[in-house]
Amino acid sequence: TDFTVKWGIIIVILVAMLILAIVSIFAWTPFLDNLYCCLGVILFGIYIIMDTQLIIGGKTFKLSMDDYVVGALILYIDIIQMFLYILQLLSKKK
Repeated sequence: TDFTVKWGIIIVILVAMLILAIVSIFAWTPFLDNLYCCLGVILFGIYIIMDTQLIIGGKTFKLSMDDYVVGALILYIDIIQMFLYILQLLSKKK
C-alpha cells in the first residue's frame, strides 16, 4: 500500500487533536489528556510509516539519493515525538 498519498488520515487526526486541545482548555480531565496522547502516538506512528516509505522510495513520492540526511532526520524526529507522547501517557499511571 502506498501510504505516501494518504494525507487525509493525518489531516483528520490533526483536526481531532486541535479540537481536543481547544476543549481541554475549558474542561480538562485526565481522560482527555490520555486521549490526546493516544492520538499523538497514532499520528506519529503513521508519520513513521509514511517517512519510511519516502526514504525507501518506489512509491508516488520519494526522497532522492542526496536527501538521505534529511530522511534520517525526519525519521529521527518522528521517533522522538512518538516516544515523548508514550512517555507522557505512561507517566500518568501510578
